Amino acid sequence: MRDESDNTTRKCAAVSACVVASVLLALAACSPGGDRASAAGPSSTPAPASAATPATDEAQTCAQDPRTDEHDRRPRCGGMAAAPALRAYRVVGGSGDPVDQVVCDIEKTFVLDGKLFGVEFSGGLDGTYKFVRTPDVPGVRWTAGGRYHIEFPDGMDKPGTMTTEGGGTTAAGATSRATSGGERFVLTSVEACKP
Repeated sequence: MRDESDNTTRKCAAVSACVVASVLLALAACSPGGDRASAAGPSSTPAPASAATPATDEAQTCAQDPRTDEHDRRPRCGGMAAAPALRAYRVVGGSGDPVDQVVCDIEKTFVLDGKLFGVEFSGGLDGTYKFVRTPDVPGVRWTAGGRYHIEFPDGMDKPGTMTTEGGGTTAAGATSRATSGGERFVLTSVEACKP
């Protein structure tokens, strides 16, 4: 009777070992770089028990899922092709000196060139702006600056808006006039481009 019990225990242990080995091989084959292990040859050292346990969310340093939020800065795990971030947009708007131009990367400093003024934006979804080009009129000086905010309520692949708020001064000789206000622009995603 004891021989039969020992034999059953040995069979269960052998089957269990085969199942564990199969699971570990499947995990290794499906993991990024899994084919490198077969080139190195079999190892005589058993894998630690922790190798078969999945990592917790807190310990995970990369993400398996595609980016769905512009604030997700986690790197993508190996083997996962991430879609390039949408950063190129056609910017249309402005009331005093309208613009209609493509900005290749709104995350970096960019300039909107109207017919009269060039306005530099600091880059990103929130930032500052200032005049960097003004009309060449002898005796007249323009200065302006302020803050801007870009918003994509339906996602970065859908049209969004950029609003500005600030002020400026126009000076001619000893006379100057201060103004304040804001502008509104519509941003529409376009094919990636190079500045």
